[in-house]
Amino acid sequence: MRVNFLMSTKDPVGITIKKLGYRFDEIEDDVIDFKYDKGDVIVIFSRHESSSKTPSLTVHYPGNPGSNAFGGEPFKLGIAFPKLLSSIFREILTLPVDIQKAIEATHHGPTYQTHPVIFVEIGSDINYWQNENLVKMMVEATLRGVDKFDQTVCEEIIAGVGGTHYTPYFSKISTSKCIGHVVSKYYLNEINQEVVRQVIMNSVEKVDKIIFDNVNSSIKNKIIEYIKWINSNIKLESR
Repeated sequence: MRVNFLMSTKDPVGITIKKLGYRFDEIEDDVIDFKYDKGDVIVIFSRHESSSKTPSLTVHYPGNPGSNAFGGEPFKLGIAFPKLLSSIFREILTLPVDIQKAIEATHHGPTYQTHPVIFVEIGSDINYWQNENLVKMMVEATLRGVDKFDQTVCEEIIAGVGGTHYTPYFSKISTSKCIGHVVSKYYLNEINQEVVRQVIMNSVEKVDKIIFDNVNSSIKNKIIEYIKWINSNIKLESR
């Protein structure tokens, strides 16, 4: 498996990584709308931004589950790689820094790639994007996660529907299960059958179970009908 590590010369984290001496592939595009599509899987390092400015280390897949596209295309998800993302995140969890560590729900572009894309991000302001020690820890944890891929155990391959953007439940269970796409509650009012199909099908590993995280019954029943039409063998769980 050829993993191509990527950074943008327009991204402050990419600039810090280059300053540290790492020699990864570079793009000059915005990280949410690039067309690069080399290797078997792309792992891109970038900044994470939030209105709360909460210090964080996050991982996620790209995709726009709704009509508002932030880079890429609306109602289009990238290709998930549950075992690799979970392997990387498990290494991030071991880092001795007291900041938020989370698997984010699928969001923003790009969505053009034919290979899996995993974002590894540090947030949430310039003080963290330029913190060489923290950025180095993030990069090294990611490299370890890739190195340990073959030893990574997935009790189940899980996709998620509902919950908040920082997916506390899915982040928690990722220590034993491997996490595919998660569509947060903010997109559920406009979710359609095609997006549900991509949650199931746009994954390197076959999804074993879809977990509904605090989804109201009318929306959940609609999604269950979509799931049955796509793959009636997938296990369902609600919490």
